Amino acid sequence: MGTTADQARAQVAATRSRVDSTLDRIELRLRQELDPKRRLRRDGPRIAVAVGVVGIVGTVYLMRQRRRRAADPQPRDWMETMPEEWRLRMQELLAEAAGHADQSGQRTGSKRSRGLAQSLALRAGKMALPVVLNALAERLAGRQTVDPG
Repeated sequence: MGTTADQARAQVAATRSRVDSTLDRIELRLRQELDPKRRLRRDGPRIAVAVGVVGIVGTVYLMRQRRRRAADPQPRDWMETMPEEWRLRMQELLAEAAGHADQSGQRTGSKRSRGLAQSLALRAGKMALPVVLNALAERLAGRQTVDPG
């Protein structure tokens, strides 16, 4: 009814031989996949096409950039692209910052002299603070639940 010890040994030996042959096939396939020469022979044309496409696209891009620069010699004013309110406020800030400089170019006014960029950043932060606080207050008010009385 059951298998004898010899039959069990034969089955184990057959299973081991199948496992060994499977491992040999996997090892061979792995070595072939990792072999750089074989991989280059297999994927070489694709790599060459990809490098060529990147080269052509890059060259076309650079040529178009040079043509655009040649056609538009004047740089665009970045303030023109701003919304009207922002542009007016920026012009006010720049005029105010220019007013702080005296004839020699030294900054006057505050005890600590700040750079123009730092001053503009500070003023922009002061302008944005009420907006951020208002949005925060609205968000907190929206979270509160009304207690039924």
